[in-house]
Amino acid sequence: MPSPKLGRSVPPHERHPVAWYQPSVLWTAANQVLSSLDQLRNRDGREAQPQPLVVIDRSQPEADGTFWFDFIADTGDGGNASYAVASAALAPELALDGETLQTLPRGQLLLFGGDLAYPAASTEDYRYRFVEMFEAVRNDFADTLVRGRRLTLAAVPQNHDWMDSASTFSRYFVRGYDSAPLLGADIPQRQSYFCVKLPGGWWALALDFALTRDIDRDQYEQFETLAIGGHGKPAVIGPGDKVILIYPEPYWTRPIGDGADESHPKRYQRLEGLLRGRIRLRLAGDLHHYMRWDSQDLARDGRLVTCGCGGAFTHPTHTRATTRPVRLQAFDTEDCIPPEPRTETPALKVGLTGRRARGVHFERKEATVYPAAEASQGRAWRNLFAFLPRREGGNGNVGFALLLGALYWFNAYLNSSPFSWSFRADGFQPLWAYGPGDYLAVLALWLKAMVFSPLGFLINGLMAFGCMTMGREAVDELSPDDGRTKRWAVTWGMGAVHAGVHVLAVFSLEFFMHQAVSLWAGLGSRDQWLGLILHSLLVGVGVFIGGAVLGSALFGGYLALMCRLGLLTNNAYSALDGQDHKGFLRFRITPDGSMQAFFIAIDRVPRRWRRAGTPGPVWRNDDPAATAPRVHDHFTL
Repeated sequence: MPSPKLGRSVPPHERHPVAWYQPSVLWTAANQVLSSLDQLRNRDGREAQPQPLVVIDRSQPEADGTFWFDFIADTGDGGNASYAVASAALAPELALDGETLQTLPRGQLLLFGGDLAYPAASTEDYRYRFVEMFEAVRNDFADTLVRGRRLTLAAVPQNHDWMDSASTFSRYFVRGYDSAPLLGADIPQRQSYFCVKLPGGWWALALDFALTRDIDRDQYEQFETLAIGGHGKPAVIGPGDKVILIYPEPYWTRPIGDGADESHPKRYQRLEGLLRGRIRLRLAGDLHHYMRWDSQDLARDGRLVTCGCGGAFTHPTHTRATTRPVRLQAFDTEDCIPPEPRTETPALKVGLTGRRARGVHFERKEATVYPAAEASQGRAWRNLFAFLPRREGGNGNVGFALLLGALYWFNAYLNSSPFSWSFRADGFQPLWAYGPGDYLAVLALWLKAMVFSPLGFLINGLMAFGCMTMGREAVDELSPDDGRTKRWAVTWGMGAVHAGVHVLAVFSLEFFMHQAVSLWAGLGSRDQWLGLILHSLLVGVGVFIGGAVLGSALFGGYLALMCRLGLLTNNAYSALDGQDHKGFLRFRITPDGSMQAFFIAIDRVPRRWRRAGTPGPVWRNDDPAATAPRVHDHFTL
């Protein structure tokens, strides 16, 4: 990928959202994921981080007894959305639209929930999509001091931050480069996970899963010592304290237990068991929407909140993974080998369940869902046009459509020998002159060539693998009540049907293009050498153009249909330019020790920005249609 242009001359509206299906983006993301997974398999970078865990002490309230802090996740995608969120979060006072509470003061602590730059972590993308968006706001009102105190930052990496083994993330948040810290803030953490001590007996613990869907051993032991003591140290988090657990992904949107065997629970599940009764909130980004689930006993089991609205494209809110029942269950760890030292505190598992599952039920609060489920479902059909150029600038995913056209052409070229049947010995015959037997003969020969031609088999195999891999995502969307066999048959079957439709489209395109070109050019005989060249050229161009149009329409139709059925959460809207419905969480700890949470929503982010004078932010809103921030959800912990 070319290096992005940086600086004041590139306003947010020229920093287009990531086109996730562009071939260069797909290649970069896949290459970095494979590289990082290989490194994690041989040496987990979390194990090389210094010990012990740095406890960030921000337990002193302000003069009025309150303390404000923010949580932002999944920023660093399109410039419009990221800069709008940064402008709202870093304003000295946030003016609200249509709320009784007119303003909210800025937080003294800013917690980042990860995925700070897309598509994959790199120095250029971090600077282009994340750092410059936040630093450009600081030129005006985001001073280093917030009501006389220095701003404090802490962050936990998500999967995209780990695509370069969290190297870029660590340079900003872990390695302690105090000469030019981000936002001029205090960044005390020295691990990729963190612990913040807050006023009123509150704690914020952020866990780092890397790309393994679990915390590592050192991380677990550090948090275990804080929770229950050990190694000659007393417990730091008291039995009456209250904990916010910040996860890099909302694991409660996956089947319960996350694949963990009851005789070997995952470390984060064991940590939850140690903290049971103190967890008031489980908070995560990763899914780019907002929603809240409340347990039956808030004081014992707390709430679940997904808030990944910091700037990335919007994920759907109507899919099965986000609407199915969520329950908390406990493992009995007595069967573990070696035995767990504290079997009286069993590991906990929270996740999606079937209709017959038992456990503590979490109820999804429909009024909090953002964007609303009805609006989310209605966006599904936009996938049909997802591979056209974007209306607001940028080529979007056009490169993917062109790639499909090339694959269609190459596929047809490798398997073109059966199309000699398209012509009779006595010259060209129109399409309607063929009988059913002719069509079956052409199809049989074409399928034979497709399978037995080595390159043809490779190309078709790659197309089929890609389609079936997308169908694999639906496994987690189906109910556990459906049974493993049915779930796998349905999901892999969907992928196979998708691949089969593309194969049939390639055959049909070449067959019909042979007919159309012959009819148009009037080539009555294939013995003319010049006619054959012209014929082949026109057929090839037609298959390429038709493949780009038809192939991308089929691909978009698959995304639209699967999403409409509620079977795609992660990839359903990845091809769409979802700049709107952004926001973040602002928390207030009151003098009596309770905590209030406000989800600040921006329904429509600005599409145009103008260069501001000095002193001031680098850019100001120049779009009268943009909406002001508002409180969409408000709850008390």
